[in-house]
This record gives sequence, C-alpha cells and structure tokens, in this order.
Amino acid sequence: MAHLRTLSDMRTGVRDRLDESTASFWSNAQLNRYITRAKDRVWNRVIALNEDYFTITRDSDGGNITVLGETYASSSFQIVSATRDYTLPPDFREMKMIEVLTDGYEDVRFLYRDLAHPDMRAMLEITDDQTPSTFYFDIVGERTLRIAPMSSTTLDLRLTYVRFFTDLTTDTQTLEMPHPLYLAVEEYATFFALRQDRSPDAELYEKTGDKIIAEMFGAHHRQIQDVETATGYLADWTGWS
Repeated sequence: MAHLRTLSDMRTGVRDRLDESTASFWSNAQLNRYITRAKDRVWNRVIALNEDYFTITRDSDGGNITVLGETYASSSFQIVSATRDYTLPPDFREMKMIEVLTDGYEDVRFLYRDLAHPDMRAMLEITDDQTPSTFYFDIVGERTLRIAPMSSTTLDLRLTYVRFFTDLTTDTQTLEMPHPLYLAVEEYATFFALRQDRSPDAELYEKTGDKIIAEMFGAHHRQIQDVETATGYLADWTGWS
C-alpha cells in the first residue's frame, strides 16, 4: 500500500531532523520552499538513473482531465485535418512514444525528427493534408507537438511521456511520488535548510538522500548492466559421434 505523504507530513519530518518540533528558526514557508526544491531534485536524480521511471500514458479520447491543477482537454492532441500544432498535457516533459488508436490506422507511425532535419524540412513544405502513413514530429517550446505533413484524417492517439509533478502548495496536498522517495525529499529539504544555516551537518543529509535513491534503483541497474548470455540452438554441439 502506498504511503501518501502530505506537505504537512513532510514538513514535520524535516523539523524532526532539524530537532525543531515547532517553528522557531525556520518558518513553515521556508521549509515548504525547501521541500519543493527537494522534490525537484529527487525527480531530476531519478530521471538521470531511469529516464522511463516517471512515464504516464494518456489517450486523446480521455475527455477532460485535471493536470497540475489545470483542466485539460485530452482531445487537444487528437490529430485533425489542416492542423500542424497540438498542445500537450501540462505535466509533459519528454515524449517516449506515440501510438494511433483509430481503427484501421494502427500501423501509422510517428517518427521524431528535429525541425532542422532535412526529412522534417521537406515534409513541412507540404501544405496539403496527406493520407495518414508516416508522420514526423518535434516538440516546440514547452509542450507543443508539431507534425509534418498534416493529416487528412482524424486520428486518436495514445501518448506515453515522462511527466513532472506539481509543487505542493497546501498542507493537505500529497506528494505524487512512490514510496520511499518521500524520505529522499525530506533528507534533501533538511540539507537545504541546514545549508542556509551554514551547518557542517548539511552534507550528511544530502548524502543520505542520495543513498535512499541509489538503494531504490541500484538493484535494478545492476541487473540490466550484467552481461546477458544465451545458449543458441546446437551451440554446444561438437559433431556427430
């Protein structure tokens, strides 16, 4: 079962580490800022270790959803005729995969090409809508999906992308990270607080945060980095006796 930690819970955890049960030197507002920075640091370090860890899948026929406190219409990334640019969800960070859901068009492919790539530039010069086959795409700015060529057919999509998480702004808001990453958030937030106070103990909490993340992902990375071997068919055969 997930251990849901609210902003208030984590602030209490940070105060425990600071040996300050009630606000004295550090205000709640200060610790809230440190927790936000710590959450972002955990996100960055986890992405560096496992870039697919915070992926999410959304469908363009999913209706209106609330993302980072903002109402977003999933149809915003449904491919429609005469349209080249589409607005991606507010929590979008990096595209991993685009799939077509529309019956009969499941084989249509979306291939990444930088806007400056010759393939993309050639397709961008086509101004007429095309029968869906292969599209090139790039991400423009924060979260605009640009495709080339434009489609003559409406296509529902399934996006798999790396997302980021909203900042915690109210005491009852919960951290959207799996257990036990909240512990790393609390350790890093304590580090930020003690660093402000120029405490020599600050580095210890930073290292503890690093250790929590390393322990969570270390076993997985050891497994995928091991050399994989497989004995092929008749690989051990030495000839007919």
